[in-house]
Amino acid sequence: MSDQSHILIIDDDPLIRRLVGKTLQNAGMQTTVAASGEEGLALFKEHGADTILLDVIMPNGLDGYTTCTQIREQSTGQHIPILMMTGLDDLDSINRAFEAGATDFISKPINIPLLGHRIRYILRAAQTTQSLLDSEKRLHHMAYFDNLTDLPNRTFFQEHLRIMIALAHRHQQKLAVLFLDIDGFKRINDTLGHLIGDQVLQETSNRLRKCLRASDAFTRMGTPPQDGISLARLGGDEFTVLLSSIERNEDAATVAERIRKSLAEPYILGHQEVYTTTSIGISIFPIDGESELELLKNADLAMYYAKRVGGNAYRYFSIDMTDAAKRRLLLDNQLHKAVERNELELHYQPQFDLTTGQYCGVEALLRWNCQELGRISPAEFIPLAEDNGLIIQIGEWVLREACFQAKSWQGKNVPLTRMAVNVSGKQLLHKAFPLLVATVLAETGLMPAALELEVTESALIFEEDSVLEVLQALKKIGVQLSIDDFGTGYSSLSRLMNFPIDCLKIDQSFIRDLEQSSAKAAIVTAIIKMAEGMDMNVIAEGIETQHQLEFVKINNCKGVQGYLLCKPMPSIQIEVFLRDQAQPGLGVYAIN
Repeated sequence: MSDQSHILIIDDDPLIRRLVGKTLQNAGMQTTVAASGEEGLALFKEHGADTILLDVIMPNGLDGYTTCTQIREQSTGQHIPILMMTGLDDLDSINRAFEAGATDFISKPINIPLLGHRIRYILRAAQTTQSLLDSEKRLHHMAYFDNLTDLPNRTFFQEHLRIMIALAHRHQQKLAVLFLDIDGFKRINDTLGHLIGDQVLQETSNRLRKCLRASDAFTRMGTPPQDGISLARLGGDEFTVLLSSIERNEDAATVAERIRKSLAEPYILGHQEVYTTTSIGISIFPIDGESELELLKNADLAMYYAKRVGGNAYRYFSIDMTDAAKRRLLLDNQLHKAVERNELELHYQPQFDLTTGQYCGVEALLRWNCQELGRISPAEFIPLAEDNGLIIQIGEWVLREACFQAKSWQGKNVPLTRMAVNVSGKQLLHKAFPLLVATVLAETGLMPAALELEVTESALIFEEDSVLEVLQALKKIGVQLSIDDFGTGYSSLSRLMNFPIDCLKIDQSFIRDLEQSSAKAAIVTAIIKMAEGMDMNVIAEGIETQHQLEFVKINNCKGVQGYLLCKPMPSIQIEVFLRDQAQPGLGVYAIN
């Protein structure tokens, strides 16, 4: 307790004011005096006080009870000690004093020698109480706010959202929930470290605050929201925004687009420049849910769909997403059982060598015939396996099965020089993957040169150093490496030259539009010439018409595959096909 504690004395009796004031000043305290309740309130609002001595009976103007009540209504007066001075010793008066907010009371005539000690005791008790209140505030902050960004956390946001939903329902208003996730944030943590990752999260929260202050939706409300009320960090790289009053659904898109653009700007963190993009999901009350849990869940689901289309985008929730999410959950459960139930199988699509006029290799393509759901498209279950991590287990099964099949065909003198197997980006990031390949080759007896591993172009863009290390290890084993779907991953030529690649496979989207698009035709020609200059082979995927076949042959493409030549088929049928095509005169698509 400071000796310079400030005591406000409110009493209409000048003698009491003088006597009490002098006593407390002699005890080392500062005093201010007021002759009425109104004057006391004005002085308190202007100067504050550490303790208030307040007379109960003041006939002119506000009495002590009313003055005490009004002091307690002030934000600065909620916890200040108020000692009421009264000559009334009946119990009703004392109870009324406490009901008005008094901390304690002193009976008149006042025991002057003990007054200073009484005030000091009250001040110490008040400081103890304030310390407890401060501790409570700290605990409250820890429970409801994120330590890293100082934004509200999930608990705070859900409670606040529940309140705002009730208000929106009462006033028949719309509100929107935006669910944000930073694309590829794990990669930032893994490659640049958690310190940089934390700085990105802090800067993200700062940018989000600025976006909300500039938001059209809030400007229409008259005043911008207080920082932290409509914005929260749920955990990790997930943030939420509450737009508590919107007129149209499109208002949410305006804010989402502003956020997307802001978070796409580079982060300058010391000497490090970091780029991020953001996926945003939007749910609208009341059409997308009438509870905080529904709105959050549906905004989260919409965010997932924004991420599935490549990220750096926003999506509104739709009921179709719920149906798709239920199917995805069902597929996820079934896919976990697919390997042990032997539901997976490989089909094979032959590759034709335009220089020899013979079928030379096959690409192994994964198929899933689920016992409960029937045949599932690879376009549906392979991305799911990528997301849930099963692609590692499934990829190992595919590799082993394809190598066994290739060795079996070679033992039967089936004309086959190359087995192409697709490898996911997640497999490439496992440094033990080359060891797995070497182990499978040793188990099956297949020569390394007969195995070609196909990686997507997009898998080479991120984690370049790690991927390069794995690819170099694979080349030491002796396998062939190709880039699948080339032309869609936006990798630069300088990057491509860093990798030990043997073959480029032109994505079928370019081949499909050859007849209609001169630009696509020019791209195909450029890829073939580029690969030739880099001493790489080229295979054109998706050949379906004679015109497409003739176009790539004229432009010196060495290999082709597609439905015009042969559709993917099970191993037994492909074996028959390859044997027939190897017989003189039966090579229907051999072009001289």
